[in-house]
Formats: sequence, structure tokens, C-alpha cells
Amino acid sequence: MGTSLEVMCELLVGNLESGDWLDALIFSAIYLKWINTGQIPCFEDGGHPRPNRHAEISRLIFRELERIYCMKDTSLQEVLSIRKIHPCLPSFKAEFTASVPLTRIRDVAHWGDIPHDLKLQIKHTIQNKLHRNAGPEDLVATEAMLARITRNPEEYSEAFVEQFKIIHHELKDFSMLGNLTEQLESIKESFDDRSLSALTLFLECKESDGEVIRLTVDYSKKPLTVDAVFRMQLGHVLVLLASSLSASSVAHRTGKDVVLSKLDPQPQ
Repeated sequence: MGTSLEVMCELLVGNLESGDWLDALIFSAIYLKWINTGQIPCFEDGGHPRPNRHAEISRLIFRELERIYCMKDTSLQEVLSIRKIHPCLPSFKAEFTASVPLTRIRDVAHWGDIPHDLKLQIKHTIQNKLHRNAGPEDLVATEAMLARITRNPEEYSEAFVEQFKIIHHELKDFSMLGNLTEQLESIKESFDDRSLSALTLFLECKESDGEVIRLTVDYSKKPLTVDAVFRMQLGHVLVLLASSLSASSVAHRTGKDVVLSKLDPQPQ
């Protein structure tokens, strides 16, 4: 995936300098979506970039996107394209930009109490591939291996299985493919008190399991109309909430209230 990110970075940066970036944003959003969903298979090119290279390019792309996002003349179409690109970029947390990231898989591949053939399979299909040229296919391979080692609960040691589950979670985090709650929990340390309050409310609503929750907000006391930073933060939170709710809820208005109803899957 490293080469794909480099191509996208060149496409974006080159077009940003000319000021003609809408097509570049649209093409990048589509291309990354196809990469992340496996519609375009990734092949190794003989290089050996570690995952930190992916994270560094992702950070560079993110900075350029944020620069466009904050411009006064950025169109709604460009904003929408940027929002489509963001979740497809690899994470650039400090743990992934370290010189040798994702090292836990190396320890697991040499675990003492697992069969030799399993060690070799983990090493050749996940560890080596991940450190040569990480991509979405590594998460698929890890999920398949996790399903195998958890099929019979007592076949492998609890410590080994637990470490492999952590690896699976790290790869989901690196690929930005965790669910909404996982992503919010992973960044909550950077939240201020107001954002933490919003996150707590969201998690409480999420866990209410069908209970009707009424919330009254007095916007006359909120800095919604005078604080540009707050408006941007609120916009990002509302986008996350809308994405989460749209797949599982339907909204309808009753008088002055907006009611969100959970959609349960119907038996076939």
C-alpha cells in the first residue's frame, strides 16, 4: 500500500499547488476506497518500507487535506471528498510512526508453546508481509488466523490467544477500521472537558438499549454562533454520530422532538 499512498500524495500535492484540486480529491477518495475494500489488489514492488513509512505519508496527506478544509473558498464538494478520504488513510499515531512499529507480531511468531508449522505460517503470511509492505490484506490474513486459533478454545494457550487478539486490534487501529466507539475511545485523551462530556453522553445513549432518552439543550448558552473552533468540533462530532446512527436507526419528528428508533434486523 506504500506505493499507492505515494502516488496519491504526489497527485494531491501537485494539484494543490495549482489550486485545481477537486478532481484530485474525488479520484483519491475513490482510489483509496477501492484499495481498502480489496477491489484493487495490492502487490509488492520489491521494496521494504516498514509500516511507519505508510504512517508518515498518511500524516503528510492529512496535513494537506486540513489545509484545504480550512480555506475560505473550499467548496462543499471538496469538503465531502476530504471527509471520504480521511477514514481511508492509515493511522499516524506515535506508535505507528516509531522506527520499528508493530513488533508484537514478531514475538508471537516465535511463541514457545505453539506448533512449528503455525509459527512458520504466522511468520511468512503476516509478520514478513506486514514489515515489507503493510496493507488491508494483512488485516484479512490476521482475522483468518485469529478465527483458526480460537476455533477450539483449549487448543492454544490463553496468553498466546490474548496476544494475537491485541495484534488484531492494533492492525484495525492502524488501518482505521475500528468501530466508532473504538476510534473515539482511542483519541479521548486529547479531548477537552466539553468533548469528554459529549463522548460520555454518546456512550450512555449507545448503551441505553432502546430506552427513550430526552435531552434539552439551551443553545443560547452555547458558543455555537461565536466560536469557530467549537463549530468545527461540533461538526466533526455530528458527522461521526450521523455515520453511526444512519446504519442502525431511523429518525422521525414528533411535535418538537426528534425521535431515533433502532432498526433491529428481521429474521429471514
